[in-house]
Amino acid sequence: MSARKLPSHRSPHTLPEGFDLLEATHSLMVVCTDLEGRFTYANRAYLEYMGLPEPPLGSSALEQVAAEDLPRVLEAIRKVLAQPGQALWVELSKPLEGAWNRSRWEFVAICDPQGHPVGVQCAGYDISKEYRQARFLEASTHLLSLGLKGVLSAEALLQQALDAALAVVPAAQAGSATLRQPDGKFRFVAARGYDLTALREAYLSPQELLWRSRHIQARVFSQADLERFDAALDPERQALLWGPGRTGSIQAMLAIPVVVEGQPRAYLYLDHFDRAEAFDPLDLHHAEGLAHHVAWLLFGGELRKKAYLSRYADFQTGLPNTRSLREALEKLPPGPRALLALQCRSLERIQRLEGEAVWATVVRELGHSLQRRLRPTDRLAFKEGTFWLLLEGVQKAEEVYAVLGRLKGEVRVELEARWPQLDFSPRVGVVLAEPNQSPPELLQAAKVALEQSHHPDSISVFNPTLAARTREGDSLRQALSQALRRRRAESPPDGFALHYQPIKTLTDQRLHHFEALLRWTVPELGPIPPGKFLPLAEEEGWMPELGDWVVKVAAQQSARWGIPVAVNLSGSQLEPDLLHRVSVYLERYRLSPQQLIFEVTEQVILEESSLELLQSLVAGGHPLHLDDFGSGLSSLERLTRLPLAAVKLDRGFVANLGLTPHRETPEARLLRALRGLGSSLGVDLIVEGIETPEQLEFLLAEGFALGQGFLLGRPAIYSEAEVQQLRGGSDRA
Repeated sequence: MSARKLPSHRSPHTLPEGFDLLEATHSLMVVCTDLEGRFTYANRAYLEYMGLPEPPLGSSALEQVAAEDLPRVLEAIRKVLAQPGQALWVELSKPLEGAWNRSRWEFVAICDPQGHPVGVQCAGYDISKEYRQARFLEASTHLLSLGLKGVLSAEALLQQALDAALAVVPAAQAGSATLRQPDGKFRFVAARGYDLTALREAYLSPQELLWRSRHIQARVFSQADLERFDAALDPERQALLWGPGRTGSIQAMLAIPVVVEGQPRAYLYLDHFDRAEAFDPLDLHHAEGLAHHVAWLLFGGELRKKAYLSRYADFQTGLPNTRSLREALEKLPPGPRALLALQCRSLERIQRLEGEAVWATVVRELGHSLQRRLRPTDRLAFKEGTFWLLLEGVQKAEEVYAVLGRLKGEVRVELEARWPQLDFSPRVGVVLAEPNQSPPELLQAAKVALEQSHHPDSISVFNPTLAARTREGDSLRQALSQALRRRRAESPPDGFALHYQPIKTLTDQRLHHFEALLRWTVPELGPIPPGKFLPLAEEEGWMPELGDWVVKVAAQQSARWGIPVAVNLSGSQLEPDLLHRVSVYLERYRLSPQQLIFEVTEQVILEESSLELLQSLVAGGHPLHLDDFGSGLSSLERLTRLPLAAVKLDRGFVANLGLTPHRETPEARLLRALRGLGSSLGVDLIVEGIETPEQLEFLLAEGFALGQGFLLGRPAIYSEAEVQQLRGGSDRA
């Protein structure tokens, strides 16, 4: 029987002669049958979906319908033939090897010119992915609802997670789950299709062959992989895995790690016994989604505690930080109180001479000693070498003096015997709270008072004279707040712009990349130095918003020029959603990760909580540079832990050389040693602050390759032509 052609409504000027729309489509499936259900037409999309080499003309179309769907198909045909012109939708499965193949079909009668039915037309499309997604949402929601009730043990939760995984991965025919134990070994705690009692006698170790990759994403292992793994095991575990574990029958194993802080803490295993290519990318995606839920349900308390400490505790000492103090102040009702800022020079000396570990221990013990002597209503915080004490109910400076005298005497007795190098004679700044004084204003006032206290055991109390010195900061804070508040979604904040300073190869003056530098101009105040407005933005919590705008614009400009651009990241920007926002900008501007460089300061890399996120940025392909090395608390240990692409030497190194450097000065020898260090670590060195030809010649002679400074180019807004000129080299900007 020949295929029946459907009526054509083609317009000669829109479709070429011989063009068959139904044959051209790859998404809409079309089938026609006669009244006996025999094929009269089937388009290419249907043949590909069903795996048929050619139209089965004359054969029964009902043979291609799954047995469980046949009654509904026959009922649909009966109805459309009884009422020509009426369409009816039916959802069907596909009777093939793959599970969960679903499609939706519209049935309608084909009529002759007199309106009598002569056949049936069926038009359909594949909804398999949508169906599987719905199953995933259903199973994951059920798993979350069970876990959030908080009544399941870790083993019980993994059993539920295994059931959920088997429910959302159609190719899985059996499965098991392991949980890392205190000894570091993974032991079986759940199984479906296996003898769990027997499997509990086996264990898996991260050091063994299958686990050497320490994979933290879902992976499919083949029969050969499993055989190679089992061959390295002791005979007892081989017998368990090949007997109750049925390893010899598994053709494909989907292994899904439950990852917490970059380390697997549990595994789900889904097994298929028939085909090596049983699992598809959607299976891996759904399985990883379930694993994320399990990680949060199993280890959420641990993660929340670490997140709390990361937010409210000093990363080196564990003492409460100023964020915790500021938020506590925001919750307190108005009333008399005093805020004290204390700095102890002997702590700075301990840090410099005895190292970070000893310094952190002394600071921690000093903080605990102070806390024990405060009242329950008082509070302590520590940040960047400064202790903060909030004393409730204090109205006069004399009361503060009395408290300080008692604290200093008792702390000295307790601690100076243990650490003779500690001389607890702090310089102190004090502010007595005024009505309607905001927490940031209170902290700033104590800081201003501390700056006026220059000697050990000296106390400076904030007063109107000191207040005059804070007016500029208040004006900037207000202007910055207004600029950010008036900002619209895609527009820059008022007065802000990015300037770009070139980093060049020193030998030929060619442009290597740009550094994006944030500039701010206030109409009433003029250009504001970054050193003034950036700390304000950080202090007020505005830096993530401002920094996000900088990253977006830098990515856009890098894509436009085809030149890598470096962006500075502050500590407050290093939140988990940074990775997502960066990926959005890369996709939006079609930019490769290598084109967007991130710079961080020494202070940022000293924060333990930032290391994992920085490592994730590098893993995503972004070069990471350490900015202003040598200007702060340099940590050579951090240089080895972070995968840095380059280290930028602070401008102070070149400034100390003088305008006409000499090779044998201590400053020159120090730079030479740093070049050797960079070479040993395998990182590029970028020398900042190059201002004279003599400095450039010295650096070239010493073998430095990259540099930045006014001699090579000032920060500016560059045109396309100027960028191309910089690319060419030789001419200095």
